Amino acid sequence: MEHRPPSGMARIGKQLAFGLAATAAGSASAYSNVTLYGIVDSGIAYTTNAGTSGGQSKSVVQVISGGNAAGRFGLTGVEDLGGGISSVFTLENGFSADNGALQQNERLFGRQAFVGLQTPYGILTFGRQKVPIYDFFSSLDPLAYSNWSITAQDAQFIGRADNSIKYVASGGPFKFDALYSTGYNTVIVNGGEIPGEFRVGQEMSAGTSYASGALESALVYELRRGTSVGTQGNKEQRVAAGLAYKLSGNLTLFSGYKWFNSSIPSTAGRSNMYYGGFQYRVTPAYVISMATYYTNVRSAGQHPIDFGMGAAYLLSKRTRIYVEAGYVRNNNGSNLGLAGFGVGVVPGANQAGLTVGVNHRF
Repeated sequence: MEHRPPSGMARIGKQLAFGLAATAAGSASAYSNVTLYGIVDSGIAYTTNAGTSGGQSKSVVQVISGGNAAGRFGLTGVEDLGGGISSVFTLENGFSADNGALQQNERLFGRQAFVGLQTPYGILTFGRQKVPIYDFFSSLDPLAYSNWSITAQDAQFIGRADNSIKYVASGGPFKFDALYSTGYNTVIVNGGEIPGEFRVGQEMSAGTSYASGALESALVYELRRGTSVGTQGNKEQRVAAGLAYKLSGNLTLFSGYKWFNSSIPSTAGRSNMYYGGFQYRVTPAYVISMATYYTNVRSAGQHPIDFGMGAAYLLSKRTRIYVEAGYVRNNNGSNLGLAGFGVGVVPGANQAGLTVGVNHRF
């Protein structure tokens, strides 16, 4: 399950509550709240049709990282500046527990790295940040952003943008989230911020959510442009809508939809994705979940469907064991694998998998 900052991290993370004194120009300042937090998650997974050898499909057994939630550690802090204004920052690293490698293209703080101001009118931040679809849908996915979940249907559900300006505000049951990036992926050569070429790597996104009583819902629009001078006129667009409804204290139902249209050569295509599922808390320590994700790839006449389920048992407030199972049915050459399109599956072949692991949060 995805770990959501800053409030979720503050609950899970270890409160340091110490004065980080820093001397600058003869004066000292101290953070009133700095939190160290993290997740270490690893297990073993078995998947079918994960590769080929001599023209034959092969299964694989692997020690994996992040089956239930991606590995990370980070620092997040708040300093009260007075007048209802605070400075905020987050530095969050992503890593693989199975081999210790950096994630997010080997960035040191690839998950998040931003600083900004919190005011009575909202929060304004600058840096590498989660995009609005990530902010809103992590709580609207039946499988709670586990490895084989909605994030495999479209990696942008866990998307981040470099060089971004973000504004988040809330009022009553509504929340508003907007982001603008001058170059969303600096790993790509000339991926953005090219003098005179302002549309290269540009990203714009905005969304809103409503949460009241048993209902939570969200609507997000996103536009990204090509990451080269030659493709800056091309667009990749998404519209996503989702909702969760708690029928009782133990059962929550989920449903959602995503529209996708891209003329960028590397992602060109048109599709509609639909999903539904539930989470059921059997006991305070035991949760089960199930989901179905169906994608109509209109540009290729493909209709892959993904079935997933998971169970987690809390050994303590910080440690859980989990089991996840999934099955993907491909057709007409589609290449949706349990971990995503084109990731670890023989094109056109179905794939089944089972994961067992341990997740610890601090």
